[in-house]
Amino acid sequence: MRGRSNPPATIRGVTLVWVVMIGLALCLLGFLYYINPKSIEPPPRVETLTDLSNLLIRWEKHASEDSAVALGKLAAQLDRAGELLEAADHARPPPAASPCPSCPSCPACPATTASLAGAAAGAGAGAASEAALLHALATAGVQCHAGPAELWGEPLVWGSVHRTPSAAECCAACAAHAAAAARGGLEEGVNSTACNTWVHCSDKARCGDKAGECWLKHQKAGEMQLPAQRGGAGSMWTSGVVYPGDAFLAPYDKKVSLTLTFEVGAVQVTLLPDLAPTSVRELRRLVALLGPGGHCTGCRLYRVEPHFLVQGVISHPGGYVATPRNPNPPQKKIMERGLVCWAGGMGGPDFFVNIVDNAGFGDSHLCWGKVDDMALLDKIVAMPQKPKAKQNDMTFLQHELQFNMTLA
Repeated sequence: MRGRSNPPATIRGVTLVWVVMIGLALCLLGFLYYINPKSIEPPPRVETLTDLSNLLIRWEKHASEDSAVALGKLAAQLDRAGELLEAADHARPPPAASPCPSCPSCPACPATTASLAGAAAGAGAGAASEAALLHALATAGVQCHAGPAELWGEPLVWGSVHRTPSAAECCAACAAHAAAAARGGLEEGVNSTACNTWVHCSDKARCGDKAGECWLKHQKAGEMQLPAQRGGAGSMWTSGVVYPGDAFLAPYDKKVSLTLTFEVGAVQVTLLPDLAPTSVRELRRLVALLGPGGHCTGCRLYRVEPHFLVQGVISHPGGYVATPRNPNPPQKKIMERGLVCWAGGMGGPDFFVNIVDNAGFGDSHLCWGKVDDMALLDKIVAMPQKPKAKQNDMTFLQHELQFNMTLA
């Protein structure tokens, strides 16, 4: 998977001719001087092919008949090499005029500054676009687990004949290959080896003629590596892993500490898979979709009822946490202070946190988490509220509180 670009064939051929002709001329010069040193004048300074051709003509006058014929042929070949070089030079595009003739590459040159700024902006836009594509795939359920590295594995599709414009599309190609294998569309039907690892040459400047290569590979079970495990920071390659089905959730199976991060602080929620296994599974899936930082576009608290509850919603494109209320394990008869449950006797996405112990609902609500430190939620309950038309109306925060979610 390594290589470098070659110069055009015409230039290589002409250069080779030039080198060979000069070498022959120098060898012949030494030979002639050896057999008849007095018949040859000291050579003038030779700097160009024309100088060398003229020198050969001068030697031809003093050489024997056989040597003169050889020198004449050599001079003719040098003339031809010169013509080829001149033609190749004319074929090159003229250099662009520099707006800073005295120092065209100086950073102070306006054109250079603009070029560097444009390149930086382009690189930034490219990275943002790539991140958006990867996130779009995650929204569709394809986790790419991308990072700078060159992951190893059994090659299934060779990148030299398989290129994509972006790393995200290479990841999508791996997912499509795996889907094709699952439905029996490859050479060995459902027994075909499926792609689970992709490698893309993303750094165009460093990849050269390998830019865009998309290698589809397979890592054996038990030997799977993620880019971070390869330590490939600074690599020109971008790699990732596409797990079959929900296998990508395996790293989250044992994680039960869900952090809701607000501008005003953070709340730790301990997940309760024994009470709501399906809800916990979908919450873990959503956090995996959100990725590092856990930015959730529709996660917010909007309602507070003093001495009762704080209510919000968990919503993000591609992450749908609502689950059936039943069947689920039996719920607690008394909803304790700090217990986090789905609102309205439903399965989400709206939820509430009990501010006090509450026995009035019985076990009608599905509860999936528990907050032990309620200090921040107690402060949120006391935040400014919107005016109510009627005393019994719900109480809403004057300013809703957005939050992100991460899992540890």
